[in-house]
Amino acid sequence: MVSAGMDHTVLLRSDGTVVACGSNNDGQCNLPPLDEGITYTQVSAGGGHTVLLRSDGVAVACGRNEDFQCDIPPLPEAMVYTQVSAGADHTMLLRSDGHVAHCGSTVYGQCQVPPLDEGMSYTQVSAGGFHTIFLRSDGCAVACGDNDHGQCDIPSIDQGLSYTQVSAGWCHTLLLRSDGCATAFGYNLRGQCDLPNDEGFMFYSQVSAGTNHSAFLQSDGCVVICGSMDCQIPPSAVSHTVGISAGGDHTLFLQSDGRVLALGGNRDGECNIPRLKPGMRYISDQMPDIILQLEFVIADDVVTLICSNFAGEEQVRLNANVSDRATDSYKNIAVELKANLQSLRVVLPDGELLASMCRANPLATIGDLLHI
Repeated sequence: MVSAGMDHTVLLRSDGTVVACGSNNDGQCNLPPLDEGITYTQVSAGGGHTVLLRSDGVAVACGRNEDFQCDIPPLPEAMVYTQVSAGADHTMLLRSDGHVAHCGSTVYGQCQVPPLDEGMSYTQVSAGGFHTIFLRSDGCAVACGDNDHGQCDIPSIDQGLSYTQVSAGWCHTLLLRSDGCATAFGYNLRGQCDLPNDEGFMFYSQVSAGTNHSAFLQSDGCVVICGSMDCQIPPSAVSHTVGISAGGDHTLFLQSDGRVLALGGNRDGECNIPRLKPGMRYISDQMPDIILQLEFVIADDVVTLICSNFAGEEQVRLNANVSDRATDSYKNIAVELKANLQSLRVVLPDGELLASMCRANPLATIGDLLHI
């Protein structure tokens, strides 16, 4: 996972270690060391602190702690954290029972977690400047905290649709819907809620709200941005992107080859991405059993589909006749995986990222592929 904070950047590597760059005035880049056999699986950069999730389900934090945003709540026995999110001066943590824990400032009510109805759970949480957005298991989004700019006024959604991702910015909010469309609301002085023209693309696969800008990952691997002019990015510079993170004045683009491109403000070195060692790559959340990418390789009249996990490790190979169109194979795989949530990334022999046909369930495992 790559995460852009207010003026620092934190990046997860394929070996489960984490690196950081940018401002370290509050120790937000002094990443806690790991015990032997433990790795990091997720990172979140906030206003002046960083929260990290370990492979044993424990969360740790470093950086500014004036509001106790780094004092991670202890967990009940047999429970783990499954997601972490760092805001300006508060921290939200999703537990394995579907409830949300928190620490840090409560001045604006940003830690007043809405109660859940029986049988309901939270599936994602996003901590913003002074508000928090939650995604529930029924596909609805709820919010708490500062609402001076309407950033907590969740729009109603048409019947048959649901929200699939939430992202809280400084004073605005982005929501991704199950039809691939995005919704933006809240503070809009810089145009951060003026959604880009969606003509000609199939859907968005990820959204990320920064301080005064918003980033949208399209299904074709390209990224569009609205808001602060300091963050406007030439489209040609960000093709083949598989993950995004909008920060203070900078934006991170995780590329399909494991590199990270950082563009925008660089006053504190937040765009000075550390160089990777040979064989290493930057990755999304480290979940080895989940299919992330399919790579098409053509040799000796055979098309080989190489299936890799989040860490870039090969899991299984499937062969097809070279006359089979890659797009047809892609569609068939997506259908078999009961496509409904996020884009399944496919890399063609020429390096082109093909991800505009349909979507694939992010919970699909190797077993699902072997039953095709």
